[in-house]
Formats: sequence, structure tokens, C-alpha cells
Amino acid sequence: MEQKGLIYLSNQEVKRLLDLRQAIEITEQALRDHSEGRVIWSTPEDLAIKPETGWQSWVTGCALSTHPVAGFRIRSIKAAGGSRDPLRPPRGPRRILILSDRDGGEILAIMDEDWCHAVRTAAAATVAFRLLARTGSSVLAMLGAGDTARAAVPVMTKALKLKEVRVTSRTPESRQAYARELGDQLGPNVRPVESTEEALKGADLVFSATTTSVPFVRYEWLEEGTTVYSIGKHQEMENAVYTNTDKFIVDSWIHCKKKSDIDRMLREKILSDKSLYAELPELLAGKKPGRQSEQERIFVRAIGLVNQDIAIADYIYRRALDAGVGTVLPFKS
Repeated sequence: MEQKGLIYLSNQEVKRLLDLRQAIEITEQALRDHSEGRVIWSTPEDLAIKPETGWQSWVTGCALSTHPVAGFRIRSIKAAGGSRDPLRPPRGPRRILILSDRDGGEILAIMDEDWCHAVRTAAAATVAFRLLARTGSSVLAMLGAGDTARAAVPVMTKALKLKEVRVTSRTPESRQAYARELGDQLGPNVRPVESTEEALKGADLVFSATTTSVPFVRYEWLEEGTTVYSIGKHQEMENAVYTNTDKFIVDSWIHCKKKSDIDRMLREKILSDKSLYAELPELLAGKKPGRQSEQERIFVRAIGLVNQDIAIADYIYRRALDAGVGTVLPFKS
């Protein structure tokens, strides 16, 4: 269906349109596209307004060689970490996607990205777990109870056979609310635990999604065979996790080098290019083996790639056209 003008899609409409299983497959393909050079990145790759306090604003974008679209994601985050301000009611989205037509240059859609970004992040973790988890992995340690953590388990259960989810967070209230909400929605046993060490004991999979600036996961707490996926804004794992795990993997080395933790460790010679085992797309393409024993500890540090967001946005936009969903902002030449 052709649409003259652009479409605004709210967070609730995005939730109706985004199929979680499909999000996993789109995200995996986007990782492969990045590895094979099928993404045209914006120049510069990031445009940021970063006051030391208050809210920071970031813009990232790309065009997809595999789709006739380009786009930008615009997001606001607290300088201290986090995406919510409990002292004031929300008046609009803090993350939006702008999708454009590469052939004609027209703006196609503006959509609230609150939900689909969290889903994309969870989908990327699911791709990594599906590839790298040891046989029979079923116990997930969830470190953090924010928006991304809330989206993660519904996505992961579409591809992983989870029997138990243990969640820990900064406050008892947040982890208890998480366990109630997710426990009502899903089959896996979701239970709050008081400490990171308790969450990790016997866990097969670890998903860490926090805003902390102080590392809180110790290497000795990670048991043999564990697969860890960290997406925190700052450093969540102590240095030994980066240097001592059997395989240190990233989604994109050139992009992850900009993360505050890896940038610092490279400057301090704790890490070097030789510390990296592989990028996730290399493993998906079979260029290097993934897990090679049931005892390996594998650590994935992810930055998240905007081409995944744009690929999912294109899928949502096309579904919106087919379903007649969204608010049309008409265009008159």
C-alpha cells in the first residue's frame, strides 16, 4: 500500500505490530549485514549533546544496502545513567526512530522506539545465546530490572527453553515487581534474589542490563559453561571477566572500542586487539568456531548496532501500511 505523507506510530502501536520471533531473525540478519559491509553508516557515526549533568541527547543513523531505507534514532539518557525520571510524568517518548526512503528521500515514518529498542537489544542477546549457550541451558540470571530487562525474557522464550529466571536489581521493590509482572505473563519460574552472586549460582545464561558505573560482577562467581551478555552503559563486569574468560566476544569491535570500559582498558593496556576472540557476526558466518566445550566461560560485550534498529523499523513500517495502523501526517506539495 502506498502512503502519501508520513506515519506516526505510538509505542502501543509498535507493540501490536512487532512480532518477537521475527525480531530475532531480523536482528541476526542485521548482524550478518554489518559483518559483510552491507550497511552505510552515518558520518560522523554519533552526534551527541553531553552535559555532565541532566539529560544527554544522541543521534545515530545508517542506511541499509539490503533495503531501500535509511534512518536515524534519537534518544535521551541521563548523564548519570537511566532513561526514566520518576519526579515528573512523561510527556512524550525519549527515543524515536525516523525512517526515510532511500530512493526518493521522503520521510516515511516517525515511531516511538521505547519498546522496539528494548526488543532489539533482547533479540541480539537471544541470537548470541542461541549460538553460544551450552547444551541444555535453561537457567537465566537477569541482572537489572529496567525496561530492557522486562523486554528480554518474553523475547528469549521465543527461542530458548528457559525453566527458571532469577532477577536481581538495585532495590528489592524493582526486582519483586519484575518477578510479579513477568511471572504473570510467562511460564518460566521468575523469582527475585537478593544478590548477584545468588543469581549467578548455577546459571547457564547471564544477561546484564544496568546503568551502574561500578563493576559488580566478579569473575569467580561465573561457573564453568556460563554464557554472559553485557549491555550496560558503563562497566558491569570486573576486569578479570574481560581477560580471564575463555572467549571474549563483541558484536562490533570498532564500535565497542568507543564504550567507556573498553576504551579505558585499551588505554591502560589491560586489553588489546589480541584480547578479542571474535565478533559475533564472524561466528554466525562460521568463520570461527563458537563454543568448543561445555566448560567454556564465554563473555559477550555488546554496544548494539543502529542498523538492527533501522531493519526492525522497516519491518514495523511495512506491517503498519498493510494493517492501516498509525496516525497519518498528510503531505501536500
